Amino acid sequence: MRSVLVDAWRLVVPPRGDRHGPLSPLLLGLTVLTGLVDAFSYLVLGYVFVAGMSGNVIFLAVAVGGAAGFSVAASILALGGFCVGALGGGRLIAARGRHRGPLLASGTTLEAVLVAAAMIIGLVASRPGSGSPRYWRCPTTQA
Repeated sequence: MRSVLVDAWRLVVPPRGDRHGPLSPLLLGLTVLTGLVDAFSYLVLGYVFVAGMSGNVIFLAVAVGGAAGFSVAASILALGGFCVGALGGGRLIAARGRHRGPLLASGTTLEAVLVAAAMIIGLVASRPGSGSPRYWRCPTTQA
């Protein structure tokens, strides 16, 4: 049991001089952040995931099938945003891809800035996830 706890601690706080540097804690932080972003977006933005795309493909199929409460536009917008992000990530890799440490640091910083901007918009907006940002539900699928 002790070795499991030691391994877990080393994952969160790698020893000085570790060959992977801060990679493990940064990836762990990104995993937690991704889960929080998806939970928030699913609950507030109306059945759409913004961090993982497989659910949006399913939601798109359900919306095309005419199920109430699902939006074709929301799913397409989320998939399009993912494609834009993937393109940006590819450009970041091309610019900083020689060593994964600076690449991960740049990606993490960019994601933190974007999440902070989204949080500020959410705090300033009177009712986030309502009105036209709710993705124009089709008349046949309005709840």
